[in-house]
Amino acid sequence: MVADDLVLRVATVADLDATALLHCEQLPAGFFPDLGPRFMRRWHRAYLDSPQGVALVAVCRCDDPEHVCAFLFGSIDESTHMRAVLADRRRVLSLAVVAAVSLLRHPPLAARFVRTRATPWTRRLIGTLTSQPAAPSGVDSTPVAVLAAIAVHPSLRGSGAGARLVELFLNHAHEGGTATAELVTSAGSDGAGEFYERMGWIPGRESRTRDGEKVRSYRHPTASPARRDTFRDEREADPR
Repeated sequence: MVADDLVLRVATVADLDATALLHCEQLPAGFFPDLGPRFMRRWHRAYLDSPQGVALVAVCRCDDPEHVCAFLFGSIDESTHMRAVLADRRRVLSLAVVAAVSLLRHPPLAARFVRTRATPWTRRLIGTLTSQPAAPSGVDSTPVAVLAAIAVHPSLRGSGAGARLVELFLNHAHEGGTATAELVTSAGSDGAGEFYERMGWIPGRESRTRDGEKVRSYRHPTASPARRDTFRDEREADPR
């Protein structure tokens, strides 16, 4: 398959089984993928439902039904997006239930959760759900877009599909009024730092995750124009 066989479009609910599986297979780093495709499907759905969310897929135009070969999820305003997600009690409960079932089925994963995440995540959740919305202050309120996840099927590596998804994400963020985008990827050969640096992303500081893995942050201005010739906006066709 080559890049000319692909169509880039807004993701729909019907794509989420495929994006969740692709995420778990191609982006296993971090804690969420270890919770399994059912959890990832619900997490991806949050980007579809959020006004600040960006959910894009690359599908093969020659397949019927269309086959998801790559995806990108992110937000054009990460702070606002995450506040909305965590304030949605029904969504949080759904995520918590699926996560709890996965933890019960995998004791080593449960032990890892208790050791590295239980306390800070609980505090953050309680603080978000019990706090009152803050009035706009104009101080430190500049929105920042975050590219949360991007994955490309191995058969399309080197085709340019990933770069085109990143360009579309930057364009969405720019049109949404956000000047800067950020992301975090694994440091060293395990990460995608070289890919992002070739696209002009500026490397930032290196840090460690709660699991002790080294990661590096990157920033990029959002005013880079996207290639619109192969993009279809199918929001009206979303079966939600």
